[in-house]
Amino acid sequence: MRDEDKPFVCYKQGWNIRITPRNAEGWRLFAIWMVPFLAAIGVFVWISVAAEKQGWSENSILLIALLGLLPISLVWAVIMIRWMWARSEIIDVNGLIEIKRQQDIARKKQGR
Repeated sequence: MRDEDKPFVCYKQGWNIRITPRNAEGWRLFAIWMVPFLAAIGVFVWISVAAEKQGWSENSILLIALLGLLPISLVWAVIMIRWMWARSEIIDVNGLIEIKRQQDIARKKQGR
């Protein structure tokens, strides 16, 4: 996939990364990824409301639901990040800062 066709941009600075949608296609793909997450949150809310209506011990049911939601969210997030990373144009911010620094030094030398 050419860099011009990639729907995401990844700004990388050391261990920090930020992936953002680049165009309408990126926003559409991001929305598609959010649907399963919202469904998982909806199931969690439904379980908590149903537990309260049934008169079950709310804390134990919420704990079980939360212990199910957390690993699902973690796995979902890791897979989404890897998927978006593969479809991102990667911009190394440290490299850009170094180029700017070198250009500033060259300008100072020319100005003298």
